[in-house]
Amino acid sequence: MVMASCVLVASAVSQNVRAEGEPAEAFVKQLRNAGYFDTAISYLDRAEKMPGVDSSFVAAIPLERAQTYIETALNSGNPDDRDKAFADAEASLQEFLTRESHPRQSEARLQLGKLQMIRAAQLLAGEPVETEKRQARESYLAAAKTFDGIVSDLRGKLESMRGQKIDPEKDPDAAALRDQYRFEFLQSQLNAADAIKLAAKTHTDPAKDGKAQLEDAVKRFEELNQKYATYSPGAIALSHLGDLNELLGKSDLALDNYLRMLEEPAVDQLREAKFMSAAGVIRLKLAADPPAYQEAIDRTANWVKEIRPNEESLPVVQEFRIQLAKAYLAKAADDSLKKGEIGRAKSEGRDLLRAASKVPGPHVEQAKAMLADLGIEQETEALPTAEPPSSFDDAMEKATQVLSVTSDLEEALKVIQAQKQTPQLKQQIDDIQKQIDESYRIGVQVLRGGLAMVTSETNTESLNQARQILAYFLYQSKRLRETVVVGNFLARHAPGTDLGLKGGLMALTSMQLLLAEVPDDANEGLILQLESLGKFLAKTWPDDPNAAAAQGLQIRLLLKKDDFDGAQQLIDDMAAGSERASFKRLLGQLLWNQSIVARSQENDDAKSEMLIDRAKRNLQSGLDEIEGNLIEVEGMQAATVLAKIHLMQQDSAAALKVLDHPKYGPLEWITKLGKQSEAFAGELYSTELKALVGQMLESDTPETYLDRMTATMEKLRKAYQGEESQTRLTQTYMRLANDLKAQLDTATPARKTKLIEAFRVMLQRISDATNDNATLRWVGQTLMSMGEASMDQGQVKATGQAADLLAQAVETFKSLPDQDNPTTAYLLGLSQRLMGEYKDSIDTFDKLLQQKPLMLEAQVEAAQAYESWAGTLPPNIAYKAYRAALEGARPGKDKKNVIWGWAEISSKTSKMINRNENFKEKFFESRYHVALCLYLMGKAGKRDDDIKKAIKVIREAATLFPDLGGPKRRAEYDALMKEAQRSVGQNPVGIAKPQPNGN
Repeated sequence: MVMASCVLVASAVSQNVRAEGEPAEAFVKQLRNAGYFDTAISYLDRAEKMPGVDSSFVAAIPLERAQTYIETALNSGNPDDRDKAFADAEASLQEFLTRESHPRQSEARLQLGKLQMIRAAQLLAGEPVETEKRQARESYLAAAKTFDGIVSDLRGKLESMRGQKIDPEKDPDAAALRDQYRFEFLQSQLNAADAIKLAAKTHTDPAKDGKAQLEDAVKRFEELNQKYATYSPGAIALSHLGDLNELLGKSDLALDNYLRMLEEPAVDQLREAKFMSAAGVIRLKLAADPPAYQEAIDRTANWVKEIRPNEESLPVVQEFRIQLAKAYLAKAADDSLKKGEIGRAKSEGRDLLRAASKVPGPHVEQAKAMLADLGIEQETEALPTAEPPSSFDDAMEKATQVLSVTSDLEEALKVIQAQKQTPQLKQQIDDIQKQIDESYRIGVQVLRGGLAMVTSETNTESLNQARQILAYFLYQSKRLRETVVVGNFLARHAPGTDLGLKGGLMALTSMQLLLAEVPDDANEGLILQLESLGKFLAKTWPDDPNAAAAQGLQIRLLLKKDDFDGAQQLIDDMAAGSERASFKRLLGQLLWNQSIVARSQENDDAKSEMLIDRAKRNLQSGLDEIEGNLIEVEGMQAATVLAKIHLMQQDSAAALKVLDHPKYGPLEWITKLGKQSEAFAGELYSTELKALVGQMLESDTPETYLDRMTATMEKLRKAYQGEESQTRLTQTYMRLANDLKAQLDTATPARKTKLIEAFRVMLQRISDATNDNATLRWVGQTLMSMGEASMDQGQVKATGQAADLLAQAVETFKSLPDQDNPTTAYLLGLSQRLMGEYKDSIDTFDKLLQQKPLMLEAQVEAAQAYESWAGTLPPNIAYKAYRAALEGARPGKDKKNVIWGWAEISSKTSKMINRNENFKEKFFESRYHVALCLYLMGKAGKRDDDIKKAIKVIREAATLFPDLGGPKRRAEYDALMKEAQRSVGQNPVGIAKPQPNGN
């Protein structure tokens, strides 16, 4: 039944996929990720004959089939099935490698090398005999040879590319291929050296029998690290060097390698290597005489908290757990320590071994054996009674016993909770939880009794250990306020110690939880307490990441309250490093968001500018302080915001410099960090496009940007997919076209001509290269904007170059298949009006407004079309056209005019004048045209009554709204008033100046 369901799901998905154009590669990955390997193979067998499957994918089917067989083998529990899958994978890879011209050749060889290493590892599983060891060694060396072949091939290709001087802006595909080759080149070097190392380890005595191979591997890893330390493979080489030098007996060198690895930047690609190095540090410290168990614990124990859910089952993590457990058990074997310390060390070691023993693998036997030595398999210890302790030491011993009991009970609880729930199991869960709660209650009571019995001879460290355990018991009992008191006291009375830090962190965490319970209007005191403790932890333990996290919590609380000044102060006080840089970038982005609020909602431009300047400083500093050569997604977002700030400040050169920055430039990193969200990709490429437009407008040689702009347009188009995304793309394009028109309006005639020619060439390229509606609509709008900008001041109908550009715009809009799209129809009607094709323009707006009667911009343009048309007609016909512009025209099915006319536009916008600036602007514009049409009607029909009505309209508007929409618009009203007064024989005094208020 399950298999049938899988097939049905696959069938349904594949049908839907084909309907959308068969993105086969993504579909196969989904099947593999879901574990439907047989279905994936069946699909690949049929894909070549399916319509719509991309030819490049068809050519790579053997490679996809090999990957599927490899994952089948790795997930198979049957040895025979696993061997067959590996064999099928190798056969598929060999088949693909015969296609020498395929661009994924190096990827296939990389897979083949990995497959050879996997098969070698399979031979060594369990307890291999000498024959299996020899076969594994041969397989590892064969893998090394495969990887060396890749390195040799790619070295030549990369050198050739270096000679070509590839420009990522002009040839992004070639740049992407170069990056792919570089990654495979470095990864193959790493894999080759690793394969040689593993081959040496198949010997019974690697340092003796495999010494030559070990030394070869050392040489390779050293070269990789020295040349490519800023790339992941070069950094990872350090952990391998530590392993090799440890095998060769060079302990000091090995320790240096491991420690250097642990000091590398905290990025995901290096995490496994860091766990491997942490385990190596512990081994070397324990091998010292006497064993330096405390140094091992101090240097590596913090990594236990760093283990992520997806890393729980990694072999390197289990090795790390076992090695750290050995360090704790070595500490527990030190008789010179107090009972409490010994008990806690045993508890830590036991927890680590338990965690490792739950993950299948060759390490399990060792973990269980060590647990058995600790006596873990015995029944749970009896819980001590709540009787008062006889002494402080007695209290500590009982507290250690409580820790052991509760740990066992919590482990048992996890096992039962994972089972299918029944009434009996639920009751058992409740009973165990009650035992746990009772245990913590007893622990609190015993420790408080013990702390009351301390004397002047009580060891301070033991006293602080008791306080730390008490804080833990209180925290586990959810007695948060008491935890805050004990933990805070411990932190301040044991500064600089691990116990003090643990107490402080428990207090801090408890405060966080309390904040969630306390209403916002009653949490001021708690926040002040939290801020005080956070500052203390950060100051007292400046190098500890957990203490830094405490300071980070303070900063986040301040940011939550919009206390940007307080957050800025804390950030500036932090030690230099990745944490401070990250907070600067975060603060910069939040300040940018606030600047938008200040400008758009509060109408406070001065505040907005101040916030923008602060955002700019924080973003720039936060980006400059990024360590290493490894950028996260958040860094790309911060760089994009910084580029947008530069654009807002009219500095397109600075914006491009940020986008192209060699360390944090998002245009390069977006191709390296995998597929990003559509919203971010679209925003990034929109920002790049705006910067390029700005550079073209500023440059004396705008044509030099044509290739890059064309490529960016294509990337932007690909970033937006789907109907809603197309709307965002259209909005982006419209803003760009409006920006271009604004720039052209202020350009000198000579410069305007040069810019228009450069943009025409670019638009022609784009138009020839795409069928995308939004992109072609932008081409038409840009042509229209350039045409309108080429018209003289006051010119109503375009001529010359302006007419040519507008004709191209009309042709572009008419060629679009989405003629019912409101944006397309609006732009077509506007272009037709500017060309003087008034009837066509009115017909276009009539059809649009039947569907979108409330589209204000279209109503305005339709009225303007009638008004402009009237100016070209004989007087008797012009009168009717002016009346249509004034009163509306084209009655609909309801007998009401589809085209409102200036009077109706004025009436409707007058009711919304206080809503926003757009309605206000449209009201004063339409009211002016009401008066203008009345005046022109009077002139055309020789009717003074109409002209007097125009005078009345202006006088009433000036009485109600003395500023008439601003100085420019008021001047237009005043000029029309004087002309109308003159025409009817009145004194042309214009609009009366506003009278001062008598009061």
